[in-house]
Amino acid sequence: MTSPTDMIQKIEDIINDETKEIIKLLEEKLDEAAIQIIELIKESAPRSGRKGALADDFIKEDIGKGHLKTIVIYAKNKGSITHLLEFGFRHKNGTYVAGRPFIRASFDYITPKMLDEIRGIINGRTR
Repeated sequence: MTSPTDMIQKIEDIINDETKEIIKLLEEKLDEAAIQIIELIKESAPRSGRKGALADDFIKEDIGKGHLKTIVIYAKNKGSITHLLEFGFRHKNGTYVAGRPFIRASFDYITPKMLDEIRGIINGRTR
């Protein structure tokens, strides 16, 4: 006969295994979403036609792991101009250059889908 302590240990092991699997699936969905966001940014970012375009400069960086993982997406070398293109600016001659939102639009398009998939993983619908 199994003792209560053994039963509790088995239940704890099952929960730990399930938690590890969920965290792994969540990390995969987060990586997938980051890649999709970068692809959308590359498609919609303004291009000058020159070599080394801003659109090709976006990368993702993983910070932390497990349930504490965060992914940061940024323009590696041209980060100092992205806000100007995204929100617009006033030129030094006084004319206003309208913004061409491409970063926020990419996040807004992918994020709801990613959150639905994450909810599905947590609720056990997608495993």
